Amino acid sequence: MDNHFIVATHLSSLNLPVPSTVIIQTARQNAPLPSNVQNDLPEEHAAYSFVLNTKTTGTVLLRLIHGGLIVELVSLSTQVSPIRFVFPAVVLPSPSLFLWEESELHLLLVTDIGSLYRLLIPIDGLKLWQDHIDNIWPREHFIQNLPPEYVKSCLVHPQGTHCVAVSLPNGVLLRLEAESMGYDGQDGAR
Repeated sequence: MDNHFIVATHLSSLNLPVPSTVIIQTARQNAPLPSNVQNDLPEEHAAYSFVLNTKTTGTVLLRLIHGGLIVELVSLSTQVSPIRFVFPAVVLPSPSLFLWEESELHLLLVTDIGSLYRLLIPIDGLKLWQDHIDNIWPREHFIQNLPPEYVKSCLVHPQGTHCVAVSLPNGVLLRLEAESMGYDGQDGAR
């Protein structure tokens, strides 16, 4: 750690109850295993964080931890146990969380193998996901026209439940839009 330092922040380490864990799969054929992320940061240190604050949910903290392989959701307003999503590839910085129609949280993110994930997390007011962990619906979309050699250098910005912008290092901007949420089995992405 000679060339690095960790900024002390209340988001880097939280004393939390044992979280529930959900393993997210990929439909990609021959997807590489996540590389062993070598860095000097402690595994529980948040590489990225995001806060959603609404009347319905209270304050929910999203943390990207364990070298980008785990997204953790923590309620800062209630005693609901945290939930962790373990991904099959490294999540690129800037995953986002949105409230949808007062009954769902939508977690949108892109992984370094070129997949866009939308996780639909049913909630029940301030009880959040407490009784709905078995009903979480992950949906994977393959991003076309995204050269594999560029993926790890991309910047991602979810703009809402229906739109994600991906900036490539060569200056190209991909705008991914969904016509529907895909509840009917159709991807709806274009």
